[in-house]
Amino acid sequence: MSQERPDSSLPSRFDVVIGGGGLAGQALARLLRRELPEATVCVIERQRRPLPVAAHKVGESSVELASQFFSVVLGLDEYLRARHYLKNGLRFYPGGGHTHALEDRTEIGPPERAKVPSFQLDRGRLEQDLRDMNEEAGVTLIEGCVVKDVELADGDGDHLVHFETHGGGDPRTVRAGWFVDATGRRGLLRAKLGLTRPSGHLANAAWWRVPGRVDVADLVPQSATAWHQRDPEHIRWYSTVHFMGPGYWLWYIPLAAGDDGQDHTSIGIVVHDELHPFDTVRTRERALAWVEKHEPRCFAQIKDLPMVDFLTLKHYSHATARMFSPQRWSLIGDAGAFSDPFYSPGSDFIALAASFTVEILKVRHRGGDVAEAAERFDRVYLQFFDTTCETYRKAAPVYGSPRVLPAKVYWDDFVYWSFVCQYFFRGLFKLPADQHERFELLGREFAALQFRAQKLLSEWARRADNTPRPVHVVLPVIPSMLASLYLDLVRDMSPDEAHAYMRDKLALAGEILGELALRALAELAPEQRDELARAVDLPSWPRRPPADRIASEAEVGGKRRRALPPIVRDMERTLGRVPGDHDAAALEALVARAFARPERAAG
Repeated sequence: MSQERPDSSLPSRFDVVIGGGGLAGQALARLLRRELPEATVCVIERQRRPLPVAAHKVGESSVELASQFFSVVLGLDEYLRARHYLKNGLRFYPGGGHTHALEDRTEIGPPERAKVPSFQLDRGRLEQDLRDMNEEAGVTLIEGCVVKDVELADGDGDHLVHFETHGGGDPRTVRAGWFVDATGRRGLLRAKLGLTRPSGHLANAAWWRVPGRVDVADLVPQSATAWHQRDPEHIRWYSTVHFMGPGYWLWYIPLAAGDDGQDHTSIGIVVHDELHPFDTVRTRERALAWVEKHEPRCFAQIKDLPMVDFLTLKHYSHATARMFSPQRWSLIGDAGAFSDPFYSPGSDFIALAASFTVEILKVRHRGGDVAEAAERFDRVYLQFFDTTCETYRKAAPVYGSPRVLPAKVYWDDFVYWSFVCQYFFRGLFKLPADQHERFELLGREFAALQFRAQKLLSEWARRADNTPRPVHVVLPVIPSMLASLYLDLVRDMSPDEAHAYMRDKLALAGEILGELALRALAELAPEQRDELARAVDLPSWPRRPPADRIASEAEVGGKRRRALPPIVRDMERTLGRVPGDHDAAALEALVARAFARPERAAG
């Protein structure tokens, strides 16, 4: 049921009221109708239909977790394939464009179309269609209205949700057994309850849409045959394309044509405060001037294309002290916390928040312990968020590093596919608390490795030789252990099997971290190695690169390869051999020095 203007036919109470009907609110409403159909659901949204295609919203690119949520959990696979683009993964060009042609820069990306689908989403079309689907499924949509305040009840009483027509007038109130804040960056409850916290990540963005396809292949002359031959199907443009330099990345994202036959391209700039202040991109003119300075070949391609829209966000990343409350409310989407658009995790967190909210509501409808469920899911979500934010906090120097960015992408993919995606794909969040606890513990162990890895990658990039190389770093190489992780996302596992799988991958992640440290030390000059060891505090690490791995460098050819640990062989297929001319004795000496604990002072 849709109500453009609230009237006497509107029920006075709903089991769940969602304040905000963007992607987060509509996705949650659909999930509620599918998994808790007995619950009455109301969505109050400021904007009326019809919504414009190529809508002026960030978040067009989805990755594996969110794609599983939209296509499988919400049952939208056929719709997404028909109305949106299948995405060709993430593609990166580090090295900075002000001095190097694209064909002379390192390319990082998949070798072929994805086996596990992800999508380039037109947010306007998707949100419009979700509203239509939800209305047909029995969700009450109140459009053209804004939630002004929520009086949160104590005990078991209903919350009072006060709303009025957008622009003022017709104040009304509806009662809610549970309230979900999906008001976006406005963050109604987050502001009301003083929950906003800094995320520790300072970055800014500007983005706009242009009509038509902006094809990355057009930046490279046809005479560069080797570059074009790497993409015989001409499908690079289906990727989320990142042009990268120190502290920045510029994106191209294709958006499928609407009913009018017009396709669009989303173009955006993300800059880290430490190197690129917000003022450098805060207007259309400044954003284009920034592109001209840092990615001049992209500027020549897009400078005359009309901007359909333009938006900026200063310090877009924010955290929250709580996402799910025993007081019968939850936050979702930007109304809660937002990390960064790199790797497109925004819709992943929508999927997690929607799924966790529904699980808490199931507990409530069964008469279970809502307080325990809310506290557990709040703890898990905030840990996921903090660990994800660490992926970006120190990444500014890595974005400009052709040497280190491939290692970062390898690490980030490994952790994401090993734990985060498996946790969601296997529905492990649905387990009872006593069975879920062991996965929380695993998450903390992965998080500890994540913090060490991101610090190492950042400090390595600050000291690396970042001269671009005209090579294609295939990620993931097929076949490989990393590719198998990706394909394992669609493999059924019991909770016990999933736990054993994750535990095995946690051990491999520890090996990868040691190998990354070895690579960084081998590449740097002696004085830089000492600086790196101090900056990362290598002596405090619980493990160092193992002796048998270092000893394998004494062998040659196939014998050396067979002596390497399997995960190191896998890394070499992607990242190449350990740089530098080091034999086993030299590697052992530099590792011993870097990981040596300082002598305790006498007495």
